[in-house]
Amino acid sequence: MRLSSALRLPAARSGQRLLVVILLGLCGFFCATGVAVAGPAFHVERVQVIPHADAVEIDASVRLGKEALLQQVLDQGQTLTWVVEAEWREPEPFSFIPGIGVHARREQRWHIRYYPLTNQYAIEDQQGVLTLYGHWSEVVTKLTRVRNFVLPLAHGAARGQVALRVYVDSQALPLPLRLRSLLDHWKLESSWTVAPLPR
Repeated sequence: MRLSSALRLPAARSGQRLLVVILLGLCGFFCATGVAVAGPAFHVERVQVIPHADAVEIDASVRLGKEALLQQVLDQGQTLTWVVEAEWREPEPFSFIPGIGVHARREQRWHIRYYPLTNQYAIEDQQGVLTLYGHWSEVVTKLTRVRNFVLPLAHGAARGQVALRVYVDSQALPLPLRLRSLLDHWKLESSWTVAPLPR
């Protein structure tokens, strides 16, 4: 009887260990899923499209999330690349057909840095023009506004829609930070926000 009990004890312990491993795995899965589906960090709203002869001018507001994370990355001496991207698309349901749905695309990039010696933030545009900000709140205000974004339209456009999104280019981050952003599901991007093309 003692031998039988001794044999059953290790089997029971290994069964308990297996159960713990399965439960931990399920917890990890649901936690990861919860983070992954938490949604993007940014949201583009109030998109206004102003038509010109062969272009449209776009104004929009951006609801900025994860401000503390962005500031933390900058305070660690890293540069963030902020991207605003716009597309001229065919109306639904043709807008996502490759080679047909999108007629024009344009993006603008800004590089954001923090200078600890002067306690200032800097935003550099595509022409290399640097603008300094004394407070993080001023940087946030700048990022939450899209103004005078011009999307050229070849030969004008009689129909369609304009789509706009913003994101932090994770591929421009150093490799360790890029991996962390993927593993932690930072999702520093917005979904596309669509507005009809004015006739």
